[in-house]
Amino acid sequence: MEILKEREMKLLSRKRVTLLIEEKGATPSRQELIGQVASKFKVKENLVIIKHIYPQFGEGKTKLIVNIYSDEKKMKMFEHANLLKKHEKKVVEAPKEEAPAAPVEASKEEALTEKPVEKKPEEAPKVEEKPVEEAPKVDAPVEKKPAEEKAE
Repeated sequence: MEILKEREMKLLSRKRVTLLIEEKGATPSRQELIGQVASKFKVKENLVIIKHIYPQFGEGKTKLIVNIYSDEKKMKMFEHANLLKKHEKKVVEAPKEEAPAAPVEASKEEALTEKPVEKKPEEAPKVEEKPVEEAPKVDAPVEKKPAEEKAE
C-alpha cells in the first residue's frame, strides 16, 4: 500500500488520502479495503470512508481516494447518505431453525393413509354472448378543389 497524497483538513475533522494498492486477482471488496486502510492508519473501521475506487485494468493495481475522520458525528454531517449506506456492515442472518422432523413425518404418513376426497370440477359461470355491433359507415368527405387561378 503506497500513499500518493495525504492532506489534513482540520475544519472538516478529516484527512484525505490517495492510495495505490497492488493486488493479485480481483479488486478487493469495499469492506476488505476499509480494513486495510484502518490498520495502516491505526483508526477504527467505522471512521474510514472510501470515496472512490479506481481499478487499473491489467496492472493489478487499484487507486483509492479515502476520507479518514476523527469524529463519527462530523462524518455523518459531511458525507452523503448513500455513501454512508454503502459503508454499513452487512449482518448475515443465521438460517432459521426448522420444526422437529418427527411430527412432519407422522403427518406425511397420515396423509398417505387417508383416502383422497374427490372434488367435482366447478362449472364456469355462463356468459351471455352479445352480437357484435358493426360501426356505422361514414361517407368520406368530399375534397374541395382550390379555386382556379386566373390566367393573366
